[in-house]
Amino acid sequence: MPGGAKRVPRVSVVMSCYNKGKYLRESIPTVLNQSFSDFEFVIFDNKSTDDSAAIIGEFQDPRIRFFQNSRNLGPVASLNNCIETACGEYLVFFHGDDLWEESFLETNVRYLERFDSINVCHSYMHSIDDGGDRRLCLPAKPGTPYEVAAWQDALKRLFKSNFVQTPTVVYRRKAMPYFDFRYTYAGDWDMYLRLAAAGNDFLFINEGLIYYRTSTGSETSIGMRDGNLIVECYFVLRSFFNAYPAYRGWRSRCFKRMSGSILRRTRTVDSREQAFFLMRCSILCFPLQLFSPVFHTYLLLGLLFGPGGLRLLKRSGKK
Repeated sequence: MPGGAKRVPRVSVVMSCYNKGKYLRESIPTVLNQSFSDFEFVIFDNKSTDDSAAIIGEFQDPRIRFFQNSRNLGPVASLNNCIETACGEYLVFFHGDDLWEESFLETNVRYLERFDSINVCHSYMHSIDDGGDRRLCLPAKPGTPYEVAAWQDALKRLFKSNFVQTPTVVYRRKAMPYFDFRYTYAGDWDMYLRLAAAGNDFLFINEGLIYYRTSTGSETSIGMRDGNLIVECYFVLRSFFNAYPAYRGWRSRCFKRMSGSILRRTRTVDSREQAFFLMRCSILCFPLQLFSPVFHTYLLLGLLFGPGGLRLLKRSGKK
């Protein structure tokens, strides 16, 4: 290029890697073999204790930019390093253990170029477990290739739950905020709330373009088991309503819905301790839940029969 200027790639694929060694020889080629090839692959190894760094070094591809953190920064700081280092027009996070269809980047870039006012593009995903067994998901709306959710509608849906499947998202880099350091497990939901509140529409592609790795050792699974994900979700909503006073009219409804969702989750746990922890979280979200007959039913069954009694509610179909 004139003056020796470095060419900027269209897409930045970024990965913060920590102990993903057993997956990388299978997963990285699904990035490098994309039908759309105008991308950089920015990788930060977050001081892995396995052979991740050595395996990454086996891939001699000029599109790879490999960095090694001098210490483990935690997942959020390492991801923010990825965002800061990326220089492409579009940005997508690769999780290290997922697998991409060959057309993943090509499809997303095509839609983002077609809808130049859209900054967030996502799709649905298939799954793959640690044993390599794949599970296909059916299209959400057969016959509908894509759907645009205006930012107001996206925000209302996000108040109910995080409807965006994070591993599938491609962002327009100029609109991409940084992750909030306070959240390890629910930072993506916080980011989507902020993106929608900033007026960003969301485009959904009705195709399954990746295989998401379901693993009992993943950060999300760990967060679900120890309850930290639920606690973070509460603080995400609380912080959002504090930061955006215009939406505080939704606050009570959102926390009431979250409280009920957490209470129903007690039907899936394996111990009294887990069940009562979730009940306390339910009250934290919506204190009036304490006076609900439904809550008293859950509490009584939990006290008398433990998790087995709560699972009776699930089998009976009661709310």
